[in-house]
Amino acid sequence: MATRRPQPCIHRPEKNFGTGLSSIIKTIKRCEHQKRNMILSISKGLAVGYKGRAVATLTEDLHFVGGEATLVLGLNGQGKTTFMKTLAGLIPAVDGIVTQTRSLYLPDDVDFPEYLTPTETICSLDPTGKYRQTGSAILRDLEVPDKKYGQLSKGNRQKARIAFAEVVSNVHSVELLELDEPLAGLDFQAREYLVDLWLSNGRLGRHILISLHPAEIPVVPNQILLVSNGHIFSVQPRMPWAEIRERLQEPLAVIH
Repeated sequence: MATRRPQPCIHRPEKNFGTGLSSIIKTIKRCEHQKRNMILSISKGLAVGYKGRAVATLTEDLHFVGGEATLVLGLNGQGKTTFMKTLAGLIPAVDGIVTQTRSLYLPDDVDFPEYLTPTETICSLDPTGKYRQTGSAILRDLEVPDKKYGQLSKGNRQKARIAFAEVVSNVHSVELLELDEPLAGLDFQAREYLVDLWLSNGRLGRHILISLHPAEIPVVPNQILLVSNGHIFSVQPRMPWAEIRERLQEPLAVIH
């Protein structure tokens, strides 16, 4: 790691000093906010995989802050789902430790009772009825027909699953909501609606971890993680897609 030489103290005009001080104060406040709202911290070296065989290893420390969102990008078979399941405590880490938190992992293939309508499913997931209106509003805004789940189209099932996840995460005060490729098969109107919904995540205090196919990034998140060639590493949230694609193809250039 390169080190910087100590810089001599230089007197600056008061205006510049004030600007610098303001920047320092903002940085301190941001750090304090992150510390107070830290949901999960993971140390470098965490290895995820199955049956003792590592599929991908974390190359840096990661922090998940409440009220923020992280995108996980990677080509098929690189370990995105394995990484998310490990964070959720569904499978053990091959190496390293993941401190358990209140998490909900929604896979892209989970199904619900075919004989219940979406409204009936929401009622069963929220017995007290405190968050039924939230789920019903999502179903209405996404134009999901209130007919038996087994009769819904593939896209409407996906929309309904997301509404169900929102209800469950509220009922159980989930701190880490993990959505595995939630936008797959959805039209652009549904995608835009859900992106806006997730951007309002800050008021709920939870962290949302969303895996996507790397060809599509509909929003600038707080953090982007890439999973590729056995490594898990972060890149700048506003990095252009062309550069992200290059990193996915040649991750070792990032690590070295």
